[in-house]
Amino acid sequence: MRRILVIFALITAAVIVLWAQKPKAPVTYVYPPYEVRLLFPREVTPARYEQVQPQEVQALAAQGWELVSVMPYVYRNEERGNEINNKPMVTQTYPAYFFKRLRAPGN
Repeated sequence: MRRILVIFALITAAVIVLWAQKPKAPVTYVYPPYEVRLLFPREVTPARYEQVQPQEVQALAAQGWELVSVMPYVYRNEERGNEINNKPMVTQTYPAYFFKRLRAPGN
């Protein structure tokens, strides 16, 4: 009988201690506020594109934009040559540029 009372007292104390704990605050993550800028190749005529000029990329870098990624945006296949050499297929890519920078306070 005495052993049961001791076990019951320990279990009751453990339940009271666990019940009295404060609930944990939810985890909130604070991310820095970034602005994003995208620079795509221009379509001059239907299915004809113009590469992004290096001066445009340099201008954004001078304004404080950080280049994050460059990836192919348009793949263009065309045949080059004449009928004699079977017109080999040439693939040209037009990349897109992705920039980011910290947002100014108040924006």
